Amino acid sequence: MKISRIFLDAVLPAALVLTTFVWTAVAGTAPREVAYPALLVAGTLSGDLVVRWVFNLADVSHERPTPGPDPWNGQDPPPEPVTPPLRGGLVIGFLERAATIASLLTGHVAGIGVVVAVKGLARYGEFTNARQREQFIIGTLASQLWAALFAATALWCTTDPGPFPAWR
Repeated sequence: MKISRIFLDAVLPAALVLTTFVWTAVAGTAPREVAYPALLVAGTLSGDLVVRWVFNLADVSHERPTPGPDPWNGQDPPPEPVTPPLRGGLVIGFLERAATIASLLTGHVAGIGVVVAVKGLARYGEFTNARQREQFIIGTLASQLWAALFAATALWCTTDPGPFPAWR
């Protein structure tokens, strides 16, 4: 992994989250003008690592049984077409997480449905096998949950009296 990818995927998001938490702990609440953009960028960039981790966790290809011959005609089933994984997922994932966080922070929860619908309609014709469909569903859900976590954190840090009212 390149140094720039490590910086963008882990170091910068961690610095933004840490800065937001320190500000929240010191002041009681973080200003929206700081916390919303910081956590939007952190959640958007760091989600790629999480989605890749979930993909690795969900990979059960070694556990799947190989289909046997068809009992009706004795022939082996046709193999699933071997195609590469879906491309463009990195950029689409960034945009999806940013749109999800922005939708939640602005109170337009229906925007999440629009994001998922647009993504599904745009990708529908590319699915040629079950593995790609699984990849799409797992990636979308992991990405959406990660984005929701960052939106919830931004709301938590900016809501008065703040997450640490006793520290004031």
